[in-house]
Amino acid sequence: MRRLLALVLAISAGLPAGLAASAQTSSEGFSDVPGDHPRKLDIDYAAARGWFEGFEDGAFRPDQVVSSSQIAALVGRVFAEVSEEGVDRLEAALFMQHGDLALSSPTAASVDAPTFSDFPPPGGHEGHEAVDASVAYAAARGWFVGYPDGTFRPYRVISAGQVAAVVGRAFADGVSRAEMAAFLRHGNLAVVAHEASLAWDAVGVRGAEAEDAWNRICGDVEGILVNSTAAFEVIRAGYVIEVAAEDAAEAAWRADVAFWETLAERGEAENDALAKAAAAADAWAAAAAAERTVIEDLDEVIAEGEGTASVETAGAARAAETAAWKATTAATEAARIAESRAEESVRAAWAEAAAKAEAAETIWEDLPPLTNLDALADSCRKWTNAWPAWEDWAAAMSTANDALAAVA
Repeated sequence: MRRLLALVLAISAGLPAGLAASAQTSSEGFSDVPGDHPRKLDIDYAAARGWFEGFEDGAFRPDQVVSSSQIAALVGRVFAEVSEEGVDRLEAALFMQHGDLALSSPTAASVDAPTFSDFPPPGGHEGHEAVDASVAYAAARGWFVGYPDGTFRPYRVISAGQVAAVVGRAFADGVSRAEMAAFLRHGNLAVVAHEASLAWDAVGVRGAEAEDAWNRICGDVEGILVNSTAAFEVIRAGYVIEVAAEDAAEAAWRADVAFWETLAERGEAENDALAKAAAAADAWAAAAAAERTVIEDLDEVIAEGEGTASVETAGAARAAETAAWKATTAATEAARIAESRAEESVRAAWAEAAAKAEAAETIWEDLPPLTNLDALADSCRKWTNAWPAWEDWAAAMSTANDALAAVA
């Protein structure tokens, strides 16, 4: 949970999420990497992000072997954006698996994959099963080992230097610059997609908190209405929880934007998905801002001990949230279309996410403002019943992003 919350806070603050970078592929290219070179896309991708540099003569030298010290420097550059906090062992295993799978000759398993007492966790790792396979993959190749007590400790944070050491073990016999570029590119894509999945997990957590809050608020509607100031105080508490959920939704869409930006190639569909994900993030930010205005309005009423909260302000907040849901449905559908050419697991996951988003939007369109005390009982029932749709949508989005991580 610490890792998840740290990610959400980083995205909310506008900081880089995971390994994402917005730079595009090199338009100049290298003199010895022609357009039909099998690793041109990987090489341009890595060079554009500053992971590799060319030589003074304009060459890349794709077949030159990368030394162990150069491997450490390269991995350090890739993880520069998260080096202070590091990455957890699960993400490092994911990075290793998908980097390795991108190679011309992936590493064959050298040992039987050990089992770990703590991973997958008891009862399963719901929504992340595709990513969990990375642990077995890395362990079977001897890149990662468990601890003496039989645990893997997937969320234990390790440094970029430790990841570099693991990569060095994987390439003990050396690797060419072109193959290393492919390794870094695909490992990076997998981690960016998984971190977006974690951000969507946070959206679900906030939704569950909001559902609990409204259940508490609505559990004694008659008691609340005895004192209008007390009623506004509990309604305010509900709005605070809701704003947190909207902030999480904005952060998750920003994480999806980071994924689309990290793609080396984007066609019209991918660019549309990127643009609509950014629009959805902006729409959720606007919804949260509108509801913060409602909270300020309630603060004034509570402080004065009399009066009523502005129906207009609450109505504007509802309109902003409705707009956010419309942007969400559009963005999710755009992602589904962009991934329609992908593997079946990815297509199915995004189709489910699009359906859940549309269902949630339909429910939210009919929700009333909550500041009208005369209609509070009916409003409470509708709001409490709406949050499970939010949670279903967030879970589907998390699964869809991990589906991307699994095929990076």
